Amino acid sequence: MKRQNFLSSLLALGLSLMLLLRSAELGNGIRKGLEICSFSVIPALFPFMVLSVFICKSSLADFFAKAFLPVTKLLRLPKDSAGAIFASLIGGYPTGAKCISDLVISGKIDRKSAERMLCFCVNAGPPFLISAVGTGIFGSTKTGFLLFFAQLFSAAVIAFSLRFFTEKSSFPEYSAFLEKKSKASCLTESVISAAESCFNMCAFIVLSFGLLELFENGALFSAIKSPIAKALFSGAVEVTAGCFSAGEAEGFSAIIAAGAIASFSGISVMLQVASATEKSGINLLPFLISRFFHAGLTSGFVFAFLHLFCEAAEVFSVKGGSYEAVLSASVPAAVSLLCMASLFLLSLVPPKSEKEPLFSRILHKFNR
Repeated sequence: MKRQNFLSSLLALGLSLMLLLRSAELGNGIRKGLEICSFSVIPALFPFMVLSVFICKSSLADFFAKAFLPVTKLLRLPKDSAGAIFASLIGGYPTGAKCISDLVISGKIDRKSAERMLCFCVNAGPPFLISAVGTGIFGSTKTGFLLFFAQLFSAAVIAFSLRFFTEKSSFPEYSAFLEKKSKASCLTESVISAAESCFNMCAFIVLSFGLLELFENGALFSAIKSPIAKALFSGAVEVTAGCFSAGEAEGFSAIIAAGAIASFSGISVMLQVASATEKSGINLLPFLISRFFHAGLTSGFVFAFLHLFCEAAEVFSVKGGSYEAVLSASVPAAVSLLCMASLFLLSLVPPKSEKEPLFSRILHKFNR
């Protein structure tokens, strides 16, 4: 025990000295991280996070549970998992993990189901892949859509494969909410929760960029000659930095590397998932193992798509864009705001009866 404490103290002292001696490089990396967070990450991802958390917390979760019941049955998951699955596809990395953790804490899904869901519900959001990586880094929106669908297919393969390693869920087909909340309360909690997630995500991004700046100016990183290898190294630490490094490489290999990096998610996102699921007690080992399969499948789908749409090869290989500010006026972000407003209005409609059609209930609400 004393030996472990001595080694820990020695390591902490060494890191402190390195940070003091390399404070200029560390500061440059932190400034880069802050710039990316303020001009790119927060403007684009925050609306998606609010929308995703609102779906999970409000009565819209019941709507998605019934609408996607065939999907949850096929995957052998509790019906209440549908809202979290949908939220993970639009909200970005920490949102899916946060929604899954909340479902476990509220008793709507079991831990075994949550462990499976984490394997395919931690994905890059549409604004990141389409706007930041596709348009901003590679200068092609089509490339962004290609990366998004490759990741989507990869997550679907993992979700469908895992159903064969579990028994059918014992949770009831329809379950009531344990706690009824008003729509205003759900919206307030969604904004606060999304703000906390954004802050945590940006904190990890800033720290990762600072550490990567130290690595990039070190002898080990300088010894790596391949741009793709450097991108994969950076992506193993932080997704945004890895994708940005991939954009500096040439050819289809850069796009394939970006897809692998986005699906692997990096140590930064893994720590965010661990923080988001801490209170629920979910075992993260299956999630960590799945990252390698997710990255491999996504890169395979990207490779197949690039060769399948060979007539668009020149468009996909175009590189260069304004990464720093591309997300501040993101079309996906604007669409998410419209969707959030529409879904919020839809959630205001109280169900009068199970047999009454949805559109009749909406008309009844506005005719009152």
